[in-house]
Amino acid sequence: MTPSFDITVRSTPQAEGAISDLASIVNGPLLTHFDELRATARTLTDPESWDGRGATEFRTTIWPGYERTLTELHARLDQLRTRLAEIQNEIQSAG
Repeated sequence: MTPSFDITVRSTPQAEGAISDLASIVNGPLLTHFDELRATARTLTDPESWDGRGATEFRTTIWPGYERTLTELHARLDQLRTRLAEIQNEIQSAG
């Protein structure tokens, strides 16, 4: 005989709100701030606007890594948003 386990599922209005808030932040203001960072950095990566040894290092070595990180972070946060929505759907279906 297989033992049965009672599993409690719960999704409070606060949890549902938090999932919605996270999705709104990731796809709203956070994405907007990432775009603003990129736009600002474009000015600093333009040798006609900013040049010199340190500026060249920023343009060729420093900023590209940070820009990649921003892109990867947004993608990962979007995956998190998607997964949270899936979990919420699973909880709603189970409950």
